[in-house]
Amino acid sequence: MKICLVNLDFIPYRSSGLAVYGETLALGLAEAGHKVVVVSAQRPGLTAHEWHNEIEIYRVPLGPMDWVSYAWRAGPLVARLQRTYTFDMVHFLDGHFAYHYRGLFVASLFQSFRQRVTSDGGWPYHSNWRSLLVRLFYYNVARWPVEAPTVRRASGLIAASQAAADEFTTHYGIAPERVTVVPLGIDLQRFYPRDTTALRHQLELETKTLLLYVGFCTPRKGLEYLARALHQLPDTVRVLIIGRWESSYRAKVYRALGEAANRVIELGYVPDADLPDYYALADIFVFPSLLEGFGLPIAEALACETPVVTTHAGSSPEVVGPGGRIVPPRDSDALAGAIKELERNAELRRQLGRAGRQWVLSHFDQRRMVEEHLAAYANWVGRIGFS
Repeated sequence: MKICLVNLDFIPYRSSGLAVYGETLALGLAEAGHKVVVVSAQRPGLTAHEWHNEIEIYRVPLGPMDWVSYAWRAGPLVARLQRTYTFDMVHFLDGHFAYHYRGLFVASLFQSFRQRVTSDGGWPYHSNWRSLLVRLFYYNVARWPVEAPTVRRASGLIAASQAAADEFTTHYGIAPERVTVVPLGIDLQRFYPRDTTALRHQLELETKTLLLYVGFCTPRKGLEYLARALHQLPDTVRVLIIGRWESSYRAKVYRALGEAANRVIELGYVPDADLPDYYALADIFVFPSLLEGFGLPIAEALACETPVVTTHAGSSPEVVGPGGRIVPPRDSDALAGAIKELERNAELRRQLGRAGRQWVLSHFDQRRMVEEHLAAYANWVGRIGFS
């Protein structure tokens, strides 16, 4: 098949789990022998046209409005490329990116703007009053003229979780038969349990219980609730944070930490090759998110046999399976209680970790993800016809 994937970012730039999904899918499709063309944003230092192994990449200028500007330029470029390549499949890896494209396409679904505008107790997640007002306006505007008509125009929809599928069929009037659920996949040859004694010694944390968070640190991730929970946990508990911060949100989290701030260790950017070591190093992976369309770090932690404490937020319960504990979002007391239960019981942590890895092996292998995407493509090409 000739497949065009449209995603905000692609190798070598990563801004989110969506970029990881795009990389994994593109590389898997190319490895399976399909012609893959990627249309992404031209970040600083990247060229407008190049190749990554067998994958051809076209990039459009990003513009001042991030994904909105990107999608405005990407749509017409995809239309021009379609006339040249006659793609069998055009796949926007987030449905929002397709708003300025009028050809046949399929789109992936993760989280809706309706969810974003209500996820923090009926309000948008935010760092301060200014970010609350900006998000309140932005999410409502993006929902009606952009999101709703775009997902209705799609020839087919791929939801990363059943929770995402349910959101769009329930609140956007999408017929369930138009949505195929395909969970994301991870590289199980890279994420696996290992001995991290040397790393623990290097960090001088031999006597500490280690909680780990990995991801972009934004208000959607609920880290202020982990900060408040830390006050209820033993002094031997440390929190490791890997990822970039939204600057105003960091201040909010550190206000919640107060005197417990010295128990947080920020590691910033960690090279991809080293990330599995930190998952395996942690005693508990904590993901207190307010909203998830999938939650790749949960699957990565479980693959390394690290038990997870997360929330009833979007897809998170589907991903964690039997590998951890699930608490209500925005509930620091419940979060602290679940962490205490695991912190006090090493054997329970081992049991949950082993069960979690088996869950990931059977549900979230990246090869299975690629195969299920191809099956969905074949169904839509045969039924609708893209060429």
